[in-house]
Amino acid sequence: SSSSTSDFFSQQPWYAWVEHVVVILGAAYVVRKITKGGILNNITRLTIDAAQVLPGAKQMLEKEQREAIKSVQAGIFEGLEPDENILEEIPDEGLPADKVMEILEFWRSKEEGFRTGKSFGGIYTDYKDVEEVEKKALSMYCDSNGLYPTTFPGLRKMEAEIVRMACSLLHGDKDSCGTMTSGGTESILCAMKTYRDRANIEFGVTKPEMIVPETAHAAFIKGSHYFGIKVVYADTGSDSRVNLAKVKKLINRNTVMVVGSAPSFPHGVIDDIEGLAEILKDHPQAGLHVDACLGGFILPWLQQLGHLKKNFDFAIPRVTSISADLHKYGFAPKGASVVLYKNSSYRKHQYFSYCHWSGGLYCSPALQGSRGGGPTAGAWAVFAHMGKNGFHESTSHYHRAYSTIVAGVDSIEGIRTVGRPEACTIAYTSDTLDIYKVADAMLERGWTVNRLQKPRCINIQVGSRRNFDADAYVEALRESVVAVRENPENYEGGMAGVYGLANTLAEANATAPLQDILAGYMDALYFTSPPQ
Repeated sequence: SSSSTSDFFSQQPWYAWVEHVVVILGAAYVVRKITKGGILNNITRLTIDAAQVLPGAKQMLEKEQREAIKSVQAGIFEGLEPDENILEEIPDEGLPADKVMEILEFWRSKEEGFRTGKSFGGIYTDYKDVEEVEKKALSMYCDSNGLYPTTFPGLRKMEAEIVRMACSLLHGDKDSCGTMTSGGTESILCAMKTYRDRANIEFGVTKPEMIVPETAHAAFIKGSHYFGIKVVYADTGSDSRVNLAKVKKLINRNTVMVVGSAPSFPHGVIDDIEGLAEILKDHPQAGLHVDACLGGFILPWLQQLGHLKKNFDFAIPRVTSISADLHKYGFAPKGASVVLYKNSSYRKHQYFSYCHWSGGLYCSPALQGSRGGGPTAGAWAVFAHMGKNGFHESTSHYHRAYSTIVAGVDSIEGIRTVGRPEACTIAYTSDTLDIYKVADAMLERGWTVNRLQKPRCINIQVGSRRNFDADAYVEALRESVVAVRENPENYEGGMAGVYGLANTLAEANATAPLQDILAGYMDALYFTSPPQ
């Protein structure tokens, strides 16, 4: 039999063996691609890909996309009465001041969810005395420009003092420093630019990479597109914290920064920053950035009040930068954040200067050129007015509400928290119910909730708001869970279906249809009237 086998092999022409090898390798490749990331996910993705090239299926998919886009765009205007004051051209004759104010007040009156405490809208306090001081400062400096520090010396002073107060609060030493920015995204982008340039200039890195947890803010992904930094994802464990063992395997000579969240935007969980610091001790080319945009101005107060024991900031020597939003728990006007550095040897790589412009020497500390002074003045005024005692009081108020909701979720049969929430955000899911239907049931009761994915869950950001009733929220959640359990068919439509499909497509990495729908949503933000 061995001779017959050898005869068979010897009778095959060489090109036939090449064909066999190609087929085998091709089959192996297909199997690997299908099984990688889950068979069902990849079948979904392949189905979507096929639908985009098959004539009939492609038309059907495009029709569904158009309907989804129409639905999303219509939702922007849902519940709003016809607008009689649409301006699509500058009016020939200016409107009287009282008429302008009347129009503005009309639209502010439409913010019912925010006014009743059932929708946060990214606003973290409603303390009237703080609002009054903030608004006066904002108005006083509304015509100033941070680009001209000698023209507006008071504005420069306030910005410098805000950075120093932030460094002090986050355990920076005398060498710590930073800049103000317009918000968390700009702070994150500035840090990314800093680490890319630092690694290139000081360590010769030409193919920069950054390691980010799957739960890190999407601004890091945006920045990767802007700055050409490769994103390397580190998965998270069952506790929703970044997997340290994975980070250790992923880091290499091209890693210019590693990110940890304090806390994560989706789940309110603080990554193990001390563990990340330990991993990075032998990688000097890589910075350790803590994204505390959400928690930067609440976690230190929680530490001082004894509600948080772990370190997350410059108290850990290997931390080299922190992003922290003043306009969240710092209660500043929108458009105020800081990015802080261990010392100026890092910060200098954030700066931009150009010496060959015909307009003269040009330099800017962050991404913006002209910077309205109002948010800076408002932020400084809030810090000066509240003091540590005021922040301790507001943090205690926040913590009572936060603890009430965590305990409430724990007490409701059928739902559970995602990880163990520590600050700012509380996320919860269900192993037996469609959690997106629970979200629709909450919306039915007047509460705005955020629908998340990977895993499917919903969350709430808790601020220090006197008009927010945590007990009422828990009771509405309890009622919603019961309603979905007893009558799930009542929630077949609505946003549950939209987010369910979106989550399925995202998990399957078949996001092209979703991106078109999101583009349609953003288009609608610039419609002056409802789509026809």
